Amino acid sequence: MKELPKSTTLEILLNSAEELFAKQGFDGTSLRDITGLAGVNLAAAHYHLGNKETLYIKLFTRRLQGINASRLARLAQAEQEANVPLAGMEQIIEIMARPLFELAADTSDGGQYFVRILGRSLVEPLPFMEDIITEELEPVLARFAQALRRHAPHLAPEEYLWRFSFVIGAMHHTLATLHCMKARTRGLCRDHDHTAALQRFIQFAVGVLTAPLKPDPAIT
Repeated sequence: MKELPKSTTLEILLNSAEELFAKQGFDGTSLRDITGLAGVNLAAAHYHLGNKETLYIKLFTRRLQGINASRLARLAQAEQEANVPLAGMEQIIEIMARPLFELAADTSDGGQYFVRILGRSLVEPLPFMEDIITEELEPVLARFAQALRRHAPHLAPEEYLWRFSFVIGAMHHTLATLHCMKARTRGLCRDHDHTAALQRFIQFAVGVLTAPLKPDPAIT
């Protein structure tokens, strides 16, 4: 195997790891699998990244940090430019979700693999990822939760947080399964239908967060 510049080697390793982790999961993927796909020797992988956990964290943060910075900047701009006291609910949800749905449509630079990893990291959390998710995701989601909360004053705080949690769970589940919707729905839905999925998600989220509260005596 030929020697590559450090930056090139690192990117190749991360791209290969992203694809394999998305397809096989963390436990189903070995460093040897990754170096084999990357065409890089195992010693080089250990030199650049140390171990498999470090590699997983690195590929997780390299995309998510940029996405989150962009989402927060767009949200701040939308709130500043709003001609009414609040930025619209649909607009806020679109700002939160669109970058991830667009990344899911990226078949040339590995974005489609990352969103599957992101979804899996939340549905099947790995112990070593808890601090990373707390640091990289929770502050951003809290910012969007605050922005959307102003549109749902009819909901008690506990009810609102449950509904917001359901919305976030639906978003990440959708991103994790866009590639296999045809099989999951027995042909009723198409795979990789990113644009339609985003529009449906926005409608779903608005409906969940604005639906009137119906008292249920079973809920205490």
